[in-house]
Amino acid sequence: MKKCCNCENEVDINGDCGWSSTQNDYLCLWCRDSDESSLSTIYVANGDWVNKYFVGEHIRINEEGGDMDDSGLTIKREWVSTSAHRGHYETTIDGWTEILNGWTTGSWGDDISDKKQVFNEWAENIISCNIFPPTSIAIVIDPTSNVFSTGISVSTKEPDKLKIWLSDVYKELSESLS
Repeated sequence: MKKCCNCENEVDINGDCGWSSTQNDYLCLWCRDSDESSLSTIYVANGDWVNKYFVGEHIRINEEGGDMDDSGLTIKREWVSTSAHRGHYETTIDGWTEILNGWTTGSWGDDISDKKQVFNEWAENIISCNIFPPTSIAIVIDPTSNVFSTGISVSTKEPDKLKIWLSDVYKELSESLS
């Protein structure tokens, strides 16, 4: 038996347990399930390919469930509390500059959600490889305490190049996320 690296409960390493990619140690099932229930999603687009990653406090995996080690990304993720029971995650990538951030929601047919669809449609076109940015970009989707909203950020290693490319739609995308 070992102790969970998160809560220090006993973990049967020969039975059902989890693994912390960030701590290189075992997790009990409760801590693993808790982490998996609030993962952030990162889409990294570069030309005509997009990689998808899932990031939690302990979990760092690619779309197929393998390690993110080959991604070359160093991720920092933290919970930002806005009140006793509210807040959101912020996920950043070392060496990348955030050029857009805010929040979005689904299409509910009201003025606020209609405004958010400007960004949602643009992001879907990037993720689906219908639009090709001139440099690598990361679209980060972070959970919030509000089940109807999602935190969003867009980062790149070459912010000037991306801002020039976005010049016609940058203001509209930024306003959509506000």
